[in-house]
Amino acid sequence: QFDNTAYKLFEYEKSFSRVLNHMSKAVPNRRLMGTREFLEDGQRGAYEWYSYKETTNMAAMLAKGLQKMGIKPGTKAGIISANRSEWTVVDFACASVGIVLVPLYDSQTIDEIKFVADETELKICFASLDKLDRIQHCNMETIIVFDDRMDDFALLKDKINCDVCYQPRDQKVYDEYDKIEGMYDPSPSKFDSSAIRFSKNGNLFRRELSEQQAKKLKNGRNPEHMDMITTSYWSVIMDGYEEFKQQIDNGELLILQDIMDPEEVFTIVYTSGTTGHPKGVMIRQSNLVYATAVMHKERLRPESYPTNCLGQKMAKRQDIEISYLPLAHIYMRMLQLATVSTKGACGYWQGQPSLLLQDVKELRITNFFLVPRIIQKVYEGVNAKLEKSSYLKQQLFKKAYNARLKHFKEQQKQQCADLWQVYRKEAPFTILKQEKNMFNVLEPLHRFDYPKWTNVVFNQIAEMLGGRCRFMVTGSAPLSTIHAEFMTVCFNIHMFEGFGMSETCTFGTIQTVYSMNYGSVGETLDSNTQLKLKSVPDMGYTINDQKIVVLGGQQQQVTCPRGELMIKGPSVFKGYYKDEQKTKEVFEDGFFLTGDVAEYNPVTKELKLIDRKRGIVKLSQGEFISVNQIEDTVLKAPCVESCYLCANRYYPYTVAVICPNRQYLKTKGIECDDTQQQLHAIRFITQEVRETCKQIGLKSFEIPKACIIEFVMWTPDNGLLTPALKVKRPACKHKYEKFAIEIMERIMKIEKPTPDQIAQVSQRVMSEDIKSRDDSSSGYSGMR
Repeated sequence: QFDNTAYKLFEYEKSFSRVLNHMSKAVPNRRLMGTREFLEDGQRGAYEWYSYKETTNMAAMLAKGLQKMGIKPGTKAGIISANRSEWTVVDFACASVGIVLVPLYDSQTIDEIKFVADETELKICFASLDKLDRIQHCNMETIIVFDDRMDDFALLKDKINCDVCYQPRDQKVYDEYDKIEGMYDPSPSKFDSSAIRFSKNGNLFRRELSEQQAKKLKNGRNPEHMDMITTSYWSVIMDGYEEFKQQIDNGELLILQDIMDPEEVFTIVYTSGTTGHPKGVMIRQSNLVYATAVMHKERLRPESYPTNCLGQKMAKRQDIEISYLPLAHIYMRMLQLATVSTKGACGYWQGQPSLLLQDVKELRITNFFLVPRIIQKVYEGVNAKLEKSSYLKQQLFKKAYNARLKHFKEQQKQQCADLWQVYRKEAPFTILKQEKNMFNVLEPLHRFDYPKWTNVVFNQIAEMLGGRCRFMVTGSAPLSTIHAEFMTVCFNIHMFEGFGMSETCTFGTIQTVYSMNYGSVGETLDSNTQLKLKSVPDMGYTINDQKIVVLGGQQQQVTCPRGELMIKGPSVFKGYYKDEQKTKEVFEDGFFLTGDVAEYNPVTKELKLIDRKRGIVKLSQGEFISVNQIEDTVLKAPCVESCYLCANRYYPYTVAVICPNRQYLKTKGIECDDTQQQLHAIRFITQEVRETCKQIGLKSFEIPKACIIEFVMWTPDNGLLTPALKVKRPACKHKYEKFAIEIMERIMKIEKPTPDQIAQVSQRVMSEDIKSRDDSSSGYSGMR
C-alpha cells in the first residue's frame, strides 16, 4: 500500500459528457481537435482546428442523429479507423447516449475482426473508407463512413453530399483567442500553397470541389466496397442539426446528453488473442474517468512560466499532444479525455509512421506519450543529423552533451542520496522532490537548469519536436537508460515510465515526473488503488526475497518482495465479455491478477517488472507472443531435445536456446566434436526449427530469429531442469539471456542477414567471454 491521496471525483468529472460540457463552457473558443489541412497543390499544410464548442456541438448533433436512426442505449457499435477527429466525436457521442463502442483494430486479421463482430453482434459500424475491406465479411446492417477529411470527401462527393455547419479553421484564428488568454505562441511554419476551403452558404458551408482539386485529393485512390456504405458521418450530424438549428445558427453551445449510468459498460476493448480468440474487456465509464482524473491531477502539470517562439514569457500555455497511438486501445482514449480535462488540444497524425516526426514538429507538442521504438527513431534521427554535420559542430555537440550529462548525473546522484536517507530514516519523506510533497496539486513543472551556453546547441535539436515539449511518458516496452538520458539531455524534458493494462484502463503504476530511476514503472497514484505481490514459488519469486540494491554509488542488502502483481481499485474492469470462467480466473479477493511478475524496491519506492507468469511477452514492435506456445512448437522439431526461448521486450524477435537430439543429428551425419561441425549443427538446427514453425503456422515474428545450441545437456544436477525434468526458467534466463541479447544486438547491425550469417553470429557469441550487461532495466515494462 503506497502512502497516497484518496481521490473523490467532482461531479463534472464523473462522465465523458460532463467533462466535455464543463470544459467547453470554460473555454469554448480554444482549439481542441486538429488535422493537417489539405493544400491546393495536393500537399498537407499546417494544422487546422475545431474548437471546444464546435466539438461539443458536433458530438451532440451526432448523438441526436444516431437516436433519430433508431439506435437505442445498449446497442453495440463497431469503429475501425486510424486516429482522426471523427473517432473522437463518435466516442463522446456514443458515451452520451449509451451506445457501447467496440473498437476494431486494423492490425487484426480478417478472422479476428469477424470473431469480434460476431461475438458482440455488431450491426452498426463507423469506418474510414480505407478500412471497408476489413469488415466486408461481417454481417453489418449500417455502415457510417467518415467524411470530414477533404481527401475522403473527394472520393464520396458524388455518392454522399451535404452542406455542413462547421469546417475546421486556420490556426491564426486561434492565435487571436490565445492573445486574449495571455498564451499567444504563433506557429513559425509557412507553406507555399493555400488551403482548400469550402464557401459559405447562408449559415452552412457548401461542400464543393473542382475537378482538379478532387483529382489531387484522390491521389489515385479508388477504394473498394463503396456499395457497403449506408450514410456518412456528416450526414448523421446534419440530421441532428435539424433539431438544434436555431441554437447552432446563433452560435450557442449545446449541452451534450448524459443519460448513461457511469457504472454501465460503455466500451468493449478486445485484447490480443495470443493463444486463442481475442478477449473482450468490458470497461465502465467510471473506470476510465477515474483513471483520467487522477492522472491529470498527479502528473499532467502545467509548465512554470513558459516562453513562446518569440522569446516572450506567457501567463500559461495550452498543452498539445499528438494522437497517433491507436484509439482502438483504451490508453489513447484515456489520454484523449485527459487532454480535454486539462483544456488542452489534440492533433491527429497523418497515419504514416515515416511522417510522424514531421507531424510532431508541425504540431509543436508539449507532451509526448510514446513507446520506446519512437524514442529509438528520434535518437537515430539526431545522430544521423550529427553525422552529416561538420567536425566542429560534432565536437561542439559532444562538449555540450557532456556538460549537460554531468549536470544531470549530479542531480541524479543527489536524488539517490535523498532516497537512501529516507529509507534509512535519516531524513523525512518530504525532502524528496515529487508531486506528493507539493502544496498545490497542479504546481507548475520546472525543467532542468542546464548551463545556459548549451542552449546554443540543443535549442536546434529541440525544434525536431517543435521546440516546446516538456515531458515524455513511455510504456508498452522497457526504456533504455541510454535513450532516456539522451532524450532528457537533448530536449530538456522529464522522462518517466508507467505500467497499465486494458483491464485497468491503462492505470496501474507510474513514476513521479522527477524520477531519474529508469527501468522501473513507479507507484500507484492514489490510495483507492491497491497493489499486492503474490509469491510465485515455482518460478523462484517470493515476497521475502532479498537482494543487494545498488543506487547512486551506495549499496545495501534489503528485502525486495517479488511476485505476481495484483491490482484492485476504481479503474479495474468489470470482466471479460461472455466469458465468466476467464473472468473468475483473473480475480482473487477482488484483486485483478495481471500475470506480470514485479519486484518492489523499498529504497526507490517503485515497482519494476521482471517477468511474465503466463509466458506472454510483448516484443519491441508491439506484437504479443506466447513463449510457451513457441517453445512447444520448437520441441516438435526432431532435432530438439529441450528448449528455452529468450524473449526480451527491447527486441523485435526471439532467440531459442536448444539442447539438440544428438542421436537424431548422427542420423543426418552431423557430429558436434569440433568448431566446424558445431557451426554445421547450428545451421541445420536453425533451419529445421524454422521449417517446423512455418509448417505449424507460426507468424514470422513468432519464429526464433537465431538459435543458441547448448551441447551440454540440461539436468536437475546442473540446475537447469526441475526434478520433474521441466525447464527451470529463472536459471536458464540467468545463464543464457546475456548471450541472446548479444546475438540480437549483432544481428540488428547486419542488413538483411542470411541464415549463414546468423549461425556465425550465434557461434561467435557463444565462444566469446560476454560480460554481464547493466541490469538497470528488465525486459518487461509498460502499457499493455
